[in-house]
Amino acid sequence: MGRIAQKVIPLLADVYDFRLIDRQTASLDGREVIATDITDYDAVRKVMEGVDAVLHLAIASNREFITDVASFEADRGDEYLRFNQATIDVNIRGTYNIVEAARACGVKRVVYGSSLTVIMEHLSQTSLNDDLLPRPLNFYAVTKLWGEELGEYFSRRHGLIFYSLRFGTPHPQPEHFKYQGWLADPRARAAFVTYEDLAGAIRSALTAEQPKFGCYTVVSATDGGYIDTSKAREIGWQPLDFCHADGSITRVGS
Repeated sequence: MGRIAQKVIPLLADVYDFRLIDRQTASLDGREVIATDITDYDAVRKVMEGVDAVLHLAIASNREFITDVASFEADRGDEYLRFNQATIDVNIRGTYNIVEAARACGVKRVVYGSSLTVIMEHLSQTSLNDDLLPRPLNFYAVTKLWGEELGEYFSRRHGLIFYSLRFGTPHPQPEHFKYQGWLADPRARAAFVTYEDLAGAIRSALTAEQPKFGCYTVVSATDGGYIDTSKAREIGWQPLDFCHADGSITRVGS
């Protein structure tokens, strides 16, 4: 179970009855987690029975395991190759299995955890918004974009409600992620999102009825923010948290 799921599920559990899955049997706040490998279609199909909606937050790997950062960021080296192969398994094969199993089981809605990196190569632009053509920042973003396109196809072809939430960088971060220095830079700080705002966007995506498909950037508010989240208003979401340069968070308008 990905780090985001571990943080946001407890924030939504008072509203939704989750059937949680992960590759390893575990529990989350006392809730059972069913051991399921999403690269195994039959296993995914089995747990999909009787589900009303799917929230897909699986992740292949965490980057704290990358030791040769320079090679990884230069798109070379063994770690880069291993990470990309794992990403293909989860973000391509796994995402297909989830969406196809949802269709086969008559599930009407999929909420997909995508990434702001799908459009972040536009960093030279004055602002980022969801009307820009996708321009993936890295290979991981390429696989996330594939999931968005898969959702558009299933929405158009099979009538599935599919919302892709382009998450920014969750904040606060664990110390070992070493992102705290970014907070001093307004443009970098604009990419952060609190877990409460993530949960709010997921809640909106689980209840909206129109449009049938959409891709929405999910980041919290900040001073000098250049990332436009206004398109997400069409599913009833806007950020409620404000991220300050010192890392503190306040509610918008408070």
